[in-house]
Amino acid sequence: MKEKNINSLFLIFTSAVVAICFLAIFFNLKAYVLYEKASAMKAPAVKIEKINYYNDAISLVSQAVSLSRLNADYLALEADLLFGAFSENLNGMKHIEEKEIENLYIKAISLNPINFEYHLKLGWFYAQVNKNKAEEEIRKAIELYPAYYRNYLYFSKYCLKNQKQKEAFSNILLTLYHGGLGREAINEIKEDFKDSAGFYLDEKKRQLSFLVFVPGPDLDFKKYDFPHIKTPLSVKVYMKKSENQEVLLYKKNYLLSNFKKTLSDGETDIYEFSVTPDTTDVYLDELMVKTRPAQGIEKIEFIKKYQ
Repeated sequence: MKEKNINSLFLIFTSAVVAICFLAIFFNLKAYVLYEKASAMKAPAVKIEKINYYNDAISLVSQAVSLSRLNADYLALEADLLFGAFSENLNGMKHIEEKEIENLYIKAISLNPINFEYHLKLGWFYAQVNKNKAEEEIRKAIELYPAYYRNYLYFSKYCLKNQKQKEAFSNILLTLYHGGLGREAINEIKEDFKDSAGFYLDEKKRQLSFLVFVPGPDLDFKKYDFPHIKTPLSVKVYMKKSENQEVLLYKKNYLLSNFKKTLSDGETDIYEFSVTPDTTDVYLDELMVKTRPAQGIEKIEFIKKYQ
C-alpha cells in the first residue's frame, strides 16, 4: 500500500513537472512569435500612420515580455520602440516616461551585460535626454566591441552634440577606419556639423575638414586626441608670412619630413603634407607638427577624404 502511494505521488509529481515544462515551452514559443512579428513591422514614413505602428508594435512586444520576462532581446526591443515613440513626440499616444525606457535597457543589460548593443542604445538614449551617463555607456559599447564602426559613429554624434570637437573628429576617423561606409556614415552625421565650429563638409569633393587654432609653435597629435590608427590624412598648416620658415613633421622624437609650402595668401603662408600609411608607416598619435625657427601657428586644417 505504501509503495503504491509512493508511485502515485511520483506520477503526480512527474506529470506536474511535464505540464510546467510544456507550459514554459508554449509561453516561450508564443513570446518568440510575438517578438518576431513586432520586429518585422516597418515604421511608416507618414507621421499620422506612426501612432498605429508604435501602438501595435509596442503591444506585441509587451505581450512577449510578459510571457518571457528574462529575455533581454524582448526588453531591449520594447525599450527601442518606446524610445522611438518618445523621440517622435506623437500626439495621440499614451505618455511615455523616460524612466520606463531607461529601466528596460538596464534590465536587458543586467541579463546580458556583454551585449555591446544594449550599452550603445542606453548611451544614445542618455545622450538624447541629456543625462550625464551617456559617455560611460557608449565607451562600454566600444570596449566590448572595438571593431564596430557604429560605436564610434554614435560617439562622434554625442561629442558633436556636446561641442566636444576634438573627440568628435577622432571618432569620425575611427568610424571610417573600422569600415564605416564613408558616404553613408557621413550622411548620418552631417546634420550634426551645422552647429559645430571647426568642421566643414565638402560633399562634392567627398572630404571633411576640421580646423584647429593652435596657441603655439607646435601641435602634438596624441595630446589632441588623435587615435592610434594608420589612415590617410592631409594636413595644412597656416603661418604668418616669414622668411626661411620651416614646418616639420615628427614621428615621436624623429624628424619624418618637411611640409611643402604650396601657397602664399596675403600675409599667410600655407604648408601641406599628406599622411599616407603605405609610405610613412606611422600611427596618427605618433605625429607632431613643429616649426623652425619656433613661430606661432595660426591654424591647422586636417582633411579626411571618404568614398
